[in-house]
Amino acid sequence: MTREEQKIIDSYLVFKFSEQQIADKLLLGYERVRWVLKKYKVQKRSISEAVRYLHITKFKKKEFVLNTALTPEQEKLKIAGIMLYWGEGAKKGTNVAFANSDPVMITLFLRFLRKVCGIDEHRLHATLHHYPDLNEQKLRRFWSKTLDIPLKQFYRSYVHVNTKGSYKKKSIYGTLSVQYSDTKLLAQINAWIVEYSTIGVRRGSSVGRALVL
Repeated sequence: MTREEQKIIDSYLVFKFSEQQIADKLLLGYERVRWVLKKYKVQKRSISEAVRYLHITKFKKKEFVLNTALTPEQEKLKIAGIMLYWGEGAKKGTNVAFANSDPVMITLFLRFLRKVCGIDEHRLHATLHHYPDLNEQKLRRFWSKTLDIPLKQFYRSYVHVNTKGSYKKKSIYGTLSVQYSDTKLLAQINAWIVEYSTIGVRRGSSVGRALVL
């Protein structure tokens, strides 16, 4: 293996650069990089992996860091966050996405993401859904202050017009969806849901008995 070939392989496997990034950094043709990786049978990344590493290496986005030394209070928070996401979260796609009209519920879920999952705050975004008779800017400021999410990290709001609903009491805060773009974290939360979905039937499990009660 030549020194150039070793640099290409290390750049891909160790530093997680994309094939195009490697070509640009080493001043090589894209096809040359691709040929070397194929020659040494380096396993190609999945699409989700490629996107995640591109965010990290090119756009300097940090990965989440799970808290592995949870306090008893944080253990409760972890259970609460998983149960909330099980009931209200998006299980498919590429985003961790949770929507609700209750500020307390969304605040609790964000505490779970921040204290248990160790998310990067810059990758957290929000989308406001509301009816046209509510003040959008007032609502955005309310959610921004309540959840400690900068207004610049809010996506364009979605206004429900010409919509007939059967609700008895419309939320004065609208509905907020919080999104965190990371397929790896979504997979982790889904794995926790699978794990916790069977915990109630395990014999001798104090947590399981608590959940059943």
